Amino acid sequence: MITQVSLSETALKALSDIDLTSYPWNESTLTEKDDLRSVDIRIKDLNSRVKHFNLKANVVEKSMTRKVYSRAGLSYHLSLATISDNTGSIKLPLWNTQTDLISVGDRVQIENGGVKRFRGELQVIVGKKGKLNVIEN
Repeated sequence: MITQVSLSETALKALSDIDLTSYPWNESTLTEKDDLRSVDIRIKDLNSRVKHFNLKANVVEKSMTRKVYSRAGLSYHLSLATISDNTGSIKLPLWNTQTDLISVGDRVQIENGGVKRFRGELQVIVGKKGKLNVIEN
């Protein structure tokens, strides 16, 4: 697991006294793949700083698919689903082919997902490197 923390200037100066090679990892053991490893998470733990996560949830609501247009005039199909686990619920925008992939009542798994804020509300996004799968109908 990778964690980010904010350190004071005093703590940063003290880091030069720590021998990082004594830890069970070092830069040569990390690969580019390791940097983007997804972690399993629950809805209650999502916030705007969470990136690269896996999530399993139930589809509890789904809007009708509608056509939306980008600023460049391109058209896309969009449906907004609400997914829920035993810790909370959150919106999941579905784009183009994703709109027909899931239905209310399905259990879905999002791999390598992300979080975005849209009109003040957090939403789970699948993104280009993520995957959305139905694991149970």
